[in-house]
Formats: sequence, C-alpha cells, structure tokens
Amino acid sequence: KRSDAYYDAESPEMKELRKKNDAYCTELASKPENRVARAGYPNGVSNTAMYTLCMERRGTPTYEAYSSMQAEKRRAERRARGEIIPEYW
Repeated sequence: KRSDAYYDAESPEMKELRKKNDAYCTELASKPENRVARAGYPNGVSNTAMYTLCMERRGTPTYEAYSSMQAEKRRAERRARGEIIPEYW
C-alpha cells in the first residue's frame, strides 16, 4: 500500500520522532476534556482531528494529511498554470 511505502521511506530519526509525537498526540486527543461526543459512547471517542493536526504541527504528518497536502499543492499548481479556472458564485 501507499501508506506503508510512505512510512517505510522515513529515516530512522524521523521514525523515532514519529513514535514520540504519536505517544504525545494520542494522549492529548484521548484526554477526557478533548474527547468527542458520539451516540453509543457515554465517555466519547478520541478526537481524530486533534490527533491529525497535532502530528502535522509537530512535523510528522499522517499519510492521510500528507496526501491531502500534496493534492492541494497539485491543484494550486494547476490553477497557476491556468488549467483550472476558479468558479465564482
């Protein structure tokens, strides 16, 4: 899979940083005050958006965040070349 290739291509230093950031961000997103209310879960669920943003800000974006950043970069390049004309309402 592409996500496996993304994580396997990281340097050993980046893998170590990712481990530290993962532990920190998981703990942050799982705190009771940061949990998200969901039906059927009386104590809420872990805040995935907070986790993803935390990982991104600490320099180790998840594969999903990385791929969406790359897609946005490609769209911006296409707009700059005039391939995509922005729609105005």
